This record gives sequence, structure tokens and C-alpha cells, in this order.
Amino acid sequence: MSKIIIIGGGAAGMMAAIAAADQGHQVTLLEKNEKLGKKIYITGKGRCNVTNDADSDAFFKNIPRNPRFLYSCYAAFDNRTLMKRIEDAGVKLKVERGGRVFPQSDKASDITKALERMMSKSGVRVCLRSKVKEILP
Repeated sequence: MSKIIIIGGGAAGMMAAIAAADQGHQVTLLEKNEKLGKKIYITGKGRCNVTNDADSDAFFKNIPRNPRFLYSCYAAFDNRTLMKRIEDAGVKLKVERGGRVFPQSDKASDITKALERMMSKSGVRVCLRSKVKEILP
């Protein structure tokens, strides 16, 4: 088991921490702010547009340049897998016009809390108010 440090507790950082921990790594996530996912709270006008419910063909048609770049990661973790993981973490989702997916509660905070639960379940150690000033290899 290797030790991994994730810098940044936004949506991408939290998902990276979950993925690494689920692969058996010892993960610490460092976030400079007092709470995780601050930008999640402003997505979708405060409701958090989680993903889109489109099938893979429609999904890739809406990528303006080089959709092939995403084929392998989409095959490993697609929008439906994300939706299932969030629902398994206790957040009911709904699909609105244009296939946009939101928490049924219309509260972005529910998504952040779900990601926090997923990290906790995976054993991720979270350090808030931890600003990284430099990286020494």
C-alpha cells in the first residue's frame, strides 16, 4: 500500500481521493479552506448539476474537441456509475430538462456531504485549513 496525498478538496480532489483509497492506498487529502467542495455550492445555481444522463453517443457528441481523449476514462467510470455511487451514498437524484442531473433536494450541500461520506467510508484522511506552500520531491 502506498501513501498518496491529494492537494485540493474540490469535486475532482475528493473523487481522486476516493478512487485511490478504493484501490487500497493510504490517502490524505489537504484542503486550504475551512470546508470541502466550496465551488460545488455554486454549480447549477446552488443546486449542483452533478452530470448529464445522456447515453455515451450523445455524451460524446457534445464534446467540442477530441472526444476520443475521454473514451478510456469514460469506459472506466461513466456518468451512470457516478450517479449510482452518489445515490448509494444517500442522495436521491433527479433528471431535468436536457438530461441535467441534480440532487432531488436541490441542495448542492447534499452532494458535498455524499462525497465526504464516500471518503470517510474509504478511509481517506482529510486535513482542512492545510495550505500547501511547496512540494519537495
